[in-house]
This record gives sequence, C-alpha cells and structure tokens, in this order.
Amino acid sequence: MAVAGVFASDANIPGSRRGDFAAGILQTMPTGSAPLLALTSGMATADARDTVVTWFEENHIGGREGVSSVNGDGDAAVIDVVDASHFIIGTILINQNTGEYLLVNTVTGNQLNLTRAFAGTTAVTITTSHFLQRIGTAHREASARPVAIANLGFPRFNYVQIFRNAWDVSGTAAAIEFHTGSIVAKNQADAAGFHAEDIERSLIFGKKHIGVANNQPFRMMDGINSQIATNVSAAGATTDWAELQTFFQTTFEKNIKGKPNERIAFCGNNTLAVINEIGIRTSQLNIEVGQTDFGLNIHKLVTPFGNITLMTHPLMVENAVWTKELYVYHPGAIRTRWLRRTHLDNYDKDGSRAGVDADFGVFTSELSCEYRAELTGHIITGFTAAVALT
Repeated sequence: MAVAGVFASDANIPGSRRGDFAAGILQTMPTGSAPLLALTSGMATADARDTVVTWFEENHIGGREGVSSVNGDGDAAVIDVVDASHFIIGTILINQNTGEYLLVNTVTGNQLNLTRAFAGTTAVTITTSHFLQRIGTAHREASARPVAIANLGFPRFNYVQIFRNAWDVSGTAAAIEFHTGSIVAKNQADAAGFHAEDIERSLIFGKKHIGVANNQPFRMMDGINSQIATNVSAAGATTDWAELQTFFQTTFEKNIKGKPNERIAFCGNNTLAVINEIGIRTSQLNIEVGQTDFGLNIHKLVTPFGNITLMTHPLMVENAVWTKELYVYHPGAIRTRWLRRTHLDNYDKDGSRAGVDADFGVFTSELSCEYRAELTGHIITGFTAAVALT
C-alpha cells in the first residue's frame, strides 16, 4: 500500500515499531531474468546538451524501385519509378518480374528513358506492379564524368523528459525506533525504486509530447517501442515455429554496419511459456531410466537468420497485456541521452533548512533515448497459445 504525503508516525507498517513483533520487511517483486534497469545499465549512454536530442540515420540504397506509371503503351521506353534519385545514365536495370534487362539513357526527375530488351533479352510489357532492380553501371569508352550520387542521412529527434520522485518523513516518525531499521532510509529506498521504475517504463513505453503545464515547459520522450514503426506484427490466435521464423526473418533483414546481427528480446511469462510450448511440441523428449528432469528451458532462439536471447522483464511479467508481447531490440541501436544524471537533493536534513518538522528530499533525472536503427527492431504482440498437436 502506498502512502502519499509526509510519512507520519502512524503511517508506518503496522507492527514494525521496536516494541512490537516484527523481524523485518519482506517485499514481493515480479519475477524476471532481466534486471529492472536493463536498458540503462546495459546500453550505451551519452550526454545531451539540449532538451531536444537529434541523430541522423542512413538506410542502405538497395536500388530496387517500383514502377509508378508507364508513358504510352506497355512496351514504352519511358517510365516513372517511385524514386529515381540513385539512378544515373548508364545504370543497368533488370525487371525482377520479367527478367528483361534495361539500360538507362536519361533521368529526368523520377522519369527514366530506357533502352528496352537490352543484352539480348526480350521486351515484355511493363506494368505498375513491376519492380526494377539496379545491378550495376556500364559506360562507353571516353565517356563524360557521370553524375555524382550521395546517400544523405535523415534526421530523427526526441525530447528529454524530467523524472522526479520525492521522499519525506515527519520528525516524529524519524525519532521512533523501528525494528526494521531507519524509516528515513526505507523511505529514500522506496523513492529511488519508484524513480527507477518510472524511467524504465518510459524508456520502453513512452510517447513523445511537448506542451505547457502550469505555464512551464513540459516534455515527454518517445520510448523505444514508439520509435519502432516498421516491424510491428501480431501473432495469430495460435502460434507455431513457422510463424516465428517468418517474424524473425523480417527482424534480421537489416543490421547496423559493423555490429553483430544478434538481438535481445524482452517478454513476459506468457510469451515465454508459448515459445517453450512450441519447442516441446515441435521436438522430441527422450526419458531414460532414473531420469528426474523433464521439459525444456528455452531462453535463446537460434534461427538461420540470427540468434535472439529472451529475457523476462519484471514490468511485463505483472501486466496482463505486456506479458503476451515480445519486444526485439538490437543492443547496438539503443542509447540513453542524459541532460542531468540522477541526483538526490536533500531539501532538509535537520529541520533548519526548510523550517518544516520533517526530513524530505527528491530524486531528479532528465534524459531521453534513441533507437538509432528502427528497422532492426521488432514488436510482436498477441502471444496467446501454441498450435495444438494434431
């Protein structure tokens, strides 16, 4: 039970005064293999210099573009593509739908003038459902310098968020001898715990917002999940290994240059149970004479595309919705940005500073977070049950 306001002498745990029967405090916590502050303790950190943090990203240009329109009949040599910014004169294309090779003669905006049926291939009608794949360039002898192409990054940003959690104890409560130890230390520890949980929840589930509250600036940051926009999937009513493989194939399609292509996944007990049930139902368990252990303990998924380490997170264990979800992160993509590191301001130690018959203080942190390559993350929701055996 939480008690708001100044911790008074009669607001303590019943039976914890020195003269009563109490041997200590037993605090129950949700289980989980991940530490509560897994994100801030295990990920990269950097200082911030402003209330807005900005970073730049570049996506690899694969050279695959869809046809947006065909000028003239289906065999026309002039077509429009979605984005022609990375095509130059002399680019060789292949129509992935028909196998026809094409040579780019000129580029005007997103419009390409092409030589059809190039390199001995056959011209086949091009439609707006087709995709053209760049496979290289070819230039004649003594040709002019081609147009230079640069891959320009795009900016992303997030706001820093202020976290504050206070503790306070009345002078009378501080003077009473409690069997469980210093009530001041207990209240400080509780405030620090609430502070840590607030930061962790916002790092995962925060939503970006800026405004004014009581005539003062007010900011909220985007958590990691809000920054993952591309790979968001929902599991079926029942889940099997083939469905998981499809999810993970998408997860590992992109990697951060220079980083191992591995992932860490936070989940709740329900998701972990479903994944282990899939393992039981798609494998064979052999029992030998005298064996006393039975079952599987799967916390790492090995796939042809990459490996995923599963960690149950305390916040997802105790929530009925989050326990059915799987948040797959690239460890090299996450970075926390600190404008002000966590610090404790003891407003009053002896009652003289504030003129109040109480000890109190506040924990303050101001930070933001970056998921710097959102294509490497994946959110999968709705793990309810594994496919039954037939």
